[in-house]
Amino acid sequence: MVKSSLIILFALLTCIISDENQLQKQEDDPAYKDHQNVENMITQQPTLYMRYRTYNTSKNYECLYIKFGAKSGFTYPATTLGYKVPTKDFAEKKEVTVAVKTTPYPKSTEEGARRTAPNTLIYEKISEDESQEKTQHDYYLIYADSTKCAVMRDSQRDGGYGCEMFVSDPSSQPSQSCETLYLSSCGNVKNTVWKDDCNAAIQEEESIDWGHK
Repeated sequence: MVKSSLIILFALLTCIISDENQLQKQEDDPAYKDHQNVENMITQQPTLYMRYRTYNTSKNYECLYIKFGAKSGFTYPATTLGYKVPTKDFAEKKEVTVAVKTTPYPKSTEEGARRTAPNTLIYEKISEDESQEKTQHDYYLIYADSTKCAVMRDSQRDGGYGCEMFVSDPSSQPSQSCETLYLSSCGNVKNTVWKDDCNAAIQEEESIDWGHK
């Protein structure tokens, strides 16, 4: 509890000291290394539901979630990506393989810190517009709060500052720690992704006979 409070205070002070329009690349800050291990995140939060994000897309899919498959080496095959097209009543899903890797700290990092645990996910997202079409990208873990939430960076969005807030329970809100790191790393924009009808849409998808199950 004390450690979490110190992290929140540190992030808030960072926001105050910096220019109000200057977002922080806190995925590159060694101060948060204990909260940036993606393998620990997956173990503690095997399914992540996207609550909101900083960006919009041409299709603006809803009800996005990722359910990680069983680990195999440095990959998670049979990972499920779920989503809902706004004009439909049911959700859909796609199977992908997620890989993890360790992204080094920038050379400018103080004291030459070295990262020892994987902090990056690599996978092909659901295509919501041409910029994400059939292309694997790196997604950096900014901060994960135990079994509650995670803040991820999509560097293909918002000029490298795109962010996504995930929760492990779709009925819950992110912790204060996750909220604080989102604010300082991503800004105030929160485009809602998980809507009130998402649980029903997923149940509807599970009841449909797609002919390949």
